[in-house]
Amino acid sequence: MKKLLYIDSCVLRETSNTRKIADAVVANLQQTGEYVTEQLVLEKLDLRPFTSETLAHRNQLRHAENYDDAMFDLAHQFAEADVIVVAAPFWDGSYPALLKVYLEHISVTGIVNRYTDHGPVGQCRGQKLYYVTTRGGLATDEQDLGWQNIKALCHVYGIDQAECISVNGTDIPTTNVEQAVADAIASIPERIGR
Repeated sequence: MKKLLYIDSCVLRETSNTRKIADAVVANLQQTGEYVTEQLVLEKLDLRPFTSETLAHRNQLRHAENYDDAMFDLAHQFAEADVIVVAAPFWDGSYPALLKVYLEHISVTGIVNRYTDHGPVGQCRGQKLYYVTTRGGLATDEQDLGWQNIKALCHVYGIDQAECISVNGTDIPTTNVEQAVADAIASIPERIGR
């Protein structure tokens, strides 16, 4: 079985439009029968930004190539996933801070990538990442710094295909949000090649 990793950085999860769409992406992938799914709800993890002390400890382990420490569990999980779905609402030009903290924890040289004289070489098994987001305004995918950052990290991690599934205008009174979300969900089978 292939591994599907679902990273949920939504806040207000019960009403999150981003989560509804991401759940539908995951459900469509699961219908193929190819995947075993692991889901991370980031607000339920006790992830903390690195401090001088925790970063020094991580660097000590990394330089000794001691990657068995529990500190690296999330990085191993990410690197071993075949497909990744990230649910991340658009916040202040990017994504929620919890996702940034998670990315810091998984970005471990020696697990998700390595460096050569020619730059980074990805070591992740996954070849596809779906980034699901909803935006209150009318920012484009190109203006979404969160999506642009994720695309760049995919290159570093060795993930060849990254796709953004987005819905805009969810805070604009004239937007029929329910219909926009339904349209995005209806487009998922085609977008994931089902």
